[in-house]
Amino acid sequence: MAENVNGLKLLDNAVIFLSGIIDTEKAERICKEVISLNIEQKHPFIQFIINSHGGYCSSGFAIIDIMEWSKLPIYTTGIGMVGSMGLMVFIAGEKGKRILTPRTSILSHRYSGGHSGNHSQIVAARIEEDFMHKRIITHYTQHSGLKTEDELNKHLLRDVDTWLTPEKAVSFGLADLIETDKKNPVPKFKKKTNG
Repeated sequence: MAENVNGLKLLDNAVIFLSGIIDTEKAERICKEVISLNIEQKHPFIQFIINSHGGYCSSGFAIIDIMEWSKLPIYTTGIGMVGSMGLMVFIAGEKGKRILTPRTSILSHRYSGGHSGNHSQIVAARIEEDFMHKRIITHYTQHSGLKTEDELNKHLLRDVDTWLTPEKAVSFGLADLIETDKKNPVPKFKKKTNG
């Protein structure tokens, strides 16, 4: 069901809001909304607004696959928190139209998962774990300014969480610009000079 804001349906204005954990149910809703907007062809682009700390890789990649399928370009705006798989969805937006608000928290890290079962099942599951790692590396190199696995390991996929400012995200090519606060612009401070 499309969300309402002040009586206006977001989907009627080609706005899709992704908030909270990225799971199968949320991925299904978002994929259906993107497909519907492509069928209707009433708008020149789709606007994703993302405030998500991440979630399941398979659900996130389902959203990313439908974003890449979309004939309508998808602009992404990050607010609040854009982390983990939420960041992966964000960077899949149309180049030049990936915007962060100045107070957005950005998190990148190695993905984690787990499997249970007997030894043979766990060994077999390792194949998918390696495939997922390669998908993530490929996605980052396609949608950022970091083009090698070594660069990614150094800056974004370290053994600990990597927190980024919006400015740092732009410098790594994860975002294209930071939305300015028109009501409260950041003051420019002059350096002290001697004398």
